[in-house]
Amino acid sequence: MLKNQDEENGTLVDWINEKRKEETDVDGDSTYTYVIQYYRSASPAVFTVNASKQKLTEKDLKNLKKLDLEIIRNTIFARHGYAFTKPSIRQFFEPVDWYVPISKDVNADLSPLEKDNIALLTRFEKYATDNYDTFGR
Repeated sequence: MLKNQDEENGTLVDWINEKRKEETDVDGDSTYTYVIQYYRSASPAVFTVNASKQKLTEKDLKNLKKLDLEIIRNTIFARHGYAFTKPSIRQFFEPVDWYVPISKDVNADLSPLEKDNIALLTRFEKYATDNYDTFGR
């Protein structure tokens, strides 16, 4: 399974795809403008759901965030040694001891269960949303 990379907050945080929002405060005669960065974070489900070994159902996925679904789906590929090119995905797997990127095409190595789970996860990802937080929680 994945390592808990953020020991302080107990979750995985997407530090690469932050959202930025400019805020302005007026204090008397002075105006301050600053940028707030928001990050999306995964729920603890990414540490417990094993989409390579268990048949996922809609019930298992319906309350998960988009990032959760992305990580769970990509964990299937990572287990087979898929070499991720997107830094936003690679950041979750590089720190894990078992991840060894060896191929850009692992589709032939996927089991029927994994293929079914990938299809279900992909379908849910289309409609899922992420919550962003300034502290990456």
